[in-house]
Amino acid sequence: KSDFERMTRILAFAVACAIIGTCNAFSIAPVTLRSDTLTSSRAVLPVKAARTTRVPGTTMQLAPAQSPARPPALVPGSPLPRLYVYDHCPFCVRARMIFGLKNIKHEVRFMPNDDVKTPTDLVGKKIAPILEIPYRGEVMKESMDIVKRIDEDPSLGQPILRPESGRADIKTWQKTHAGTFRQLQRPRYVMTGLLPEFAQAEAREMFIKNHQMVGFEKADWKDDAKTTQEFRKAEYQKALEATPSLLPQANAALAELEGLIYSPEHCSAGGLSYDDIDLFARLRSITIIRGIVMPPKVAAYMQTMSTWADIPLYNAMAL
Repeated sequence: KSDFERMTRILAFAVACAIIGTCNAFSIAPVTLRSDTLTSSRAVLPVKAARTTRVPGTTMQLAPAQSPARPPALVPGSPLPRLYVYDHCPFCVRARMIFGLKNIKHEVRFMPNDDVKTPTDLVGKKIAPILEIPYRGEVMKESMDIVKRIDEDPSLGQPILRPESGRADIKTWQKTHAGTFRQLQRPRYVMTGLLPEFAQAEAREMFIKNHQMVGFEKADWKDDAKTTQEFRKAEYQKALEATPSLLPQANAALAELEGLIYSPEHCSAGGLSYDDIDLFARLRSITIIRGIVMPPKVAAYMQTMSTWADIPLYNAMAL
């Protein structure tokens, strides 16, 4: 067997073991999820003779190593710029995207979810993402401010993003279906310790306490006088058990999105824009849900953005 095949099998085994261990640690019973794999169409990228490789036992294809949308790698200074992020966080994905799209070398630091000290020392509170540019003595927060800072810096190449177009249709779609995806995504983030910010139990506990399930007010959910951690975990468990009813709703929502995507290279007419920074960042989290069916245009868009931004999807570890 090839080294890649062995690594793939080891990863699959690790996912299964981590799920079992997390279920026991949090008193969450294992849930029987759909066994079908992610159905998607391969992105049609404008590259010559793009070679894809089939991974045994999956529908995943390896993306081309080089994308024409990305310029040659740029080393901006030393030490490299640092992004402090959580892997699952869509706002953090926004900040990571501009570095990937412009192929700017940088350091990604995944903070534990229960690490309050690091972000507080940097910007005065627990928040992500945070950009630190050591060679300029700069530290800043707010994802879109970071995107603008990097895209418009003349020392980092020409700007590549068009302005936000004001797509009310996409914003309405996001708002309409946020609850469905939240119920599917949030329990899966903390089912295992595979995401770096949730490698330790305390980090997963904090996420559950701070992120309410649908139907609860955030203040009441976080208040220990009103809500116990056992209750919170039980609600996360209920959301997992509701997967068979939530999954068709999620897939129907993605079918609606199909008509809103302009092309595999950008969601709005005119070219790559801040619309893409926001949309891909939000959609990427959906790929952690096993059984999600992305229509052809959505699937192609996701693969293109993932390749160009150099941010992997969760398909291989979907639960």
